[in-house]
Amino acid sequence: MQTSTRSRLRALARLLVLPILALIVLGGWAFSSPVGSSPDEDYHLASIWCAAGDRTSLCEESGDPAARFVPLAFTNDPCYSRDSTEAATCQEGAFTDPELVLSTRGNFVGAYPPVFYGTMSVLATDDVNTSVLMMRMLNATIFVALVTALAVLLPRQHRVAAVGSFLVSVVPLGMFLIPSVNPSSWAVIGVGASWIALLGYVDSEGRRRWLLGGLAAVGVIMAAGARADAGVYAVLGIAAVLVLRAARTRAFAVASILPVALAVLALVLALAAGQLGSAAQGFGGVNTPSGGGSGPTVPGGPTGGTGSTGGLGLGLALSNLLDVPSLWAGALGFWSLGWFDTPLPAVVAFAGVGVYVAVAFTGLAHIDVRKALVFAAGAAAVWLIPTWTLTRGGDQVGAQVQPRYILPIIIVLAGVALLSAGGRWLRLSLAQRWVVGLALWGTQSLSLYTNIRRYVTGNDVRAISLDSRLEWWWAGLPGPMLLWVTASIAWGAILVLLLRRGGPLAVAGEVVRLDEGRPLSAL
Repeated sequence: MQTSTRSRLRALARLLVLPILALIVLGGWAFSSPVGSSPDEDYHLASIWCAAGDRTSLCEESGDPAARFVPLAFTNDPCYSRDSTEAATCQEGAFTDPELVLSTRGNFVGAYPPVFYGTMSVLATDDVNTSVLMMRMLNATIFVALVTALAVLLPRQHRVAAVGSFLVSVVPLGMFLIPSVNPSSWAVIGVGASWIALLGYVDSEGRRRWLLGGLAAVGVIMAAGARADAGVYAVLGIAAVLVLRAARTRAFAVASILPVALAVLALVLALAAGQLGSAAQGFGGVNTPSGGGSGPTVPGGPTGGTGSTGGLGLGLALSNLLDVPSLWAGALGFWSLGWFDTPLPAVVAFAGVGVYVAVAFTGLAHIDVRKALVFAAGAAAVWLIPTWTLTRGGDQVGAQVQPRYILPIIIVLAGVALLSAGGRWLRLSLAQRWVVGLALWGTQSLSLYTNIRRYVTGNDVRAISLDSRLEWWWAGLPGPMLLWVTASIAWGAILVLLLRRGGPLAVAGEVVRLDEGRPLSAL
């Protein structure tokens, strides 16, 4: 009895500690870069400040539905963008200018869904720096709260998929995006959480079922309310759940009502935004927020889009088909962060891709027909969707379509690979846990260090200490070196707690068969 009580107390302690550690890590990322550092942030800031309508000194009507008067700093790319040697010092004072100027660069005609911008606008004030930091931490808190709720509510056999899918997929790009004011933050959170919550909903009973259904609804609304393509990805996740659990029973028919309703809601939000039509037709080399913007030069690939299919036809399609995997690797460190001006050390991509492939491959050791079908469909989606979009617009990989657009599918694909199958799931051996843990700790810590360095001094400074030759930092906060050390220690503690013996990712070869006589909600 005492042993059981101690076990419960330890589990409760971990439940309280892990979210705090996660907020410390994401807080490190939130404070690691200045305002304007995420892609197209000037556009997104104007959209947020204007989402609540006409507000004096924040956003004012112009008489033209496609234009608004917005703060001057929202009308241009950040002064440090696209030059990795330029510290964020040049931006000092940019957000204190009270002048409002006319701009058409914002979500004024409904290119993006309105939910993300509307929610963030609640925190918009005259103090841009403070407002943005609050928005970043709000999104970090939402992510931690959703994942914690999933870990508590999901049936036991789904927890590895829920935790593992994020663990192997969000470093480094997801870490950068989640605590940001970019709509891709909610795309990553919403798509990654909604499908596994729905799977738990179908496999559970009673109060747990409805709580998981509520989490799934929150995830779908976040995804479809932030980006139209994320709404489509949420629908694909819902379809995957229905395929995995389809049965000719009344119980399944009743359980399907919520997923189908959420799919309809996601499609309505996605189709109401102009962004989806742009993607379906191809971006055509047009550098717009909904279309992306040129990415980095892909090794062996192009430097930008052509803007027209111009006789390329099948050859362009084949070239894109073969080069699309660079987008997958881009989410794991192969592409630069920010405005593609923060290159990461090659070891980040090497370790990130290695961990993702190794863990997903290990998860596929247990597979059945339905899991195989869903995984194959997910792999086809992450390959063919960007191929179609690029080819349709006459662009090649390296332009317009960015890794952040497909990161949500990458997360879901990892989760499907890690799902239990045939009542069994595979965990990691001691050696595998060490390799995965060290790789994830190293890639996250090195990526965060590189991101901080890029803004505090520029990449032309090679000093080991981030405090050395400091040019830019947040007023009144401890130095960047302390931030990096604290976040790195917190991330290491998370990995130890998750990968320890008895944690969500434990001993490989320990095959656990579920008791077929008990309802899934009781496991």
